[in-house]
Amino acid sequence: MTQEMYDTLREKLAETSDIGGVLSLLGWDQQTIMPAKGAAIRANRMATLTKILDEKFRSDDLGKLLDDLTEFEESMPFDADEASIIRVTRRDYKMNKLVPTELKVALMNASNQGYMAWVTARKESDFSKLRPHLEEIVRLGKESIAHVRAGDDSFEEDYDVLLHRYEPGLKSSEVTRVFDELKAATKPLVDRVRERESSIDDSLVHGTFPIDVQERTVLAVAKQLGFTDDAWRLDVTQHPFASSPGIDDIRITTRYHDDFLNPAWFGTMHEFGHGLYEHGVSKSLERTPLARGASMAFHESQSRMWENLIGRGRPFWAWGLPVLKRAYPDVFGSATEDDVYRAVNKLGPSLIRVEADELTYNLHIVLRFEIERDLFSGKIEVADLPEVWNRNIKEYLGLDVPNDAQGVLQDVHWGHGLFGYFSTYALGNVVSLQLWERIRQEIPTLDDQIANGEFEDLRNWLAENIHQHGRKYTPNELLKRVVGTERFDPKPLIAYLTGKVDDLYGV
Repeated sequence: MTQEMYDTLREKLAETSDIGGVLSLLGWDQQTIMPAKGAAIRANRMATLTKILDEKFRSDDLGKLLDDLTEFEESMPFDADEASIIRVTRRDYKMNKLVPTELKVALMNASNQGYMAWVTARKESDFSKLRPHLEEIVRLGKESIAHVRAGDDSFEEDYDVLLHRYEPGLKSSEVTRVFDELKAATKPLVDRVRERESSIDDSLVHGTFPIDVQERTVLAVAKQLGFTDDAWRLDVTQHPFASSPGIDDIRITTRYHDDFLNPAWFGTMHEFGHGLYEHGVSKSLERTPLARGASMAFHESQSRMWENLIGRGRPFWAWGLPVLKRAYPDVFGSATEDDVYRAVNKLGPSLIRVEADELTYNLHIVLRFEIERDLFSGKIEVADLPEVWNRNIKEYLGLDVPNDAQGVLQDVHWGHGLFGYFSTYALGNVVSLQLWERIRQEIPTLDDQIANGEFEDLRNWLAENIHQHGRKYTPNELLKRVVGTERFDPKPLIAYLTGKVDDLYGV
């Protein structure tokens, strides 16, 4: 009888997973190939599916089934698929029940409308086009937070509820601890770079790079890393992202600049890391809530690992430079590996987060985290965002923001209702270095393999230690299993960044 109940649970979860997969596919389509005039009806379609999904995942029948399976769960090893599926589903179910379905639907509608408003606002560099939509998203977000905190007293402050969506169990106070240590170490390094910024020549990656050549080149790089035509797609979007309607249906996106090589080259490697994570989840977890990454910090650790620790590392250019020479012989014909390494690693403050160097990138995230926290605590209002943004960019990066498109409108997240997300980018950098230390110990020939364009051992290590587990473990549990500590530790990242500044700009 108990096995029959578990089989019933899997059937119910398969249905909700299927609806979630369709929503994922609609979201991918919305941001890649959907005609602009399709936005209104698309919002309705997604809202309807969100309603159906939520009603299924909050049903009393599902709650009773999870309760009845308690003894079955406890009879299994903690790591077993069955126990993990019941445990994680129960946790998700309890949280999901706290917010009314109609409020989730309203948020979905507002976020879809906000996304399309963001596209227009960014194109016209006019925050006023997004402001009313953002005010509605924030209003609904605060209402949702109130429901959660009324039913769960484990959150220290409102913003913790937003963090929990992307990093289960994480507190704002813990993010602040990590970011304060990171800020204290980063600012002196930024000052050192400012003094010697002109010593690095990055002209190699600025010039004329036909988009059709870029398309062929970045796809070839992705295939070398592990992209396959039978399970992956690579498409163009305004703001790159990765999506996975299924374990063997991986959608990654990029964007091209015909005068700057880095965005498409490193953006594609970044999104490949996200896609590889979801592609590596055990097939036994397909059509369950566990068939995706443990958290967004772990997800970002994978994308930043492929983008930076591999793509911007010295060994990679033994393989990568010949690719560039074949694609752009006039530009890279006489370039050395060191020339390219230095060009793609030039450090220094810049306005755009997704094009920021490894050193200043984390400051971009810190200022966004602080703005979001102030917004949801009531210290600032949506109308204040452009002014606050510009002031913080000046304080952290020493730059003047010329317009909204290069400032408060540069990221899609807020228009899409993704508050609480940003901190996971910098936390992902932290986790990537914690993992990298262990990887280098266990694959001592890693540098030689990367130089030869060989990534199978690395992919296998990641799959075995991280990817296959999906959401079986909380982020803290997974960190403990892999690196021996439950805490985010910025020290390996700080040591890495310090070493890179020393390497590029001298001690």
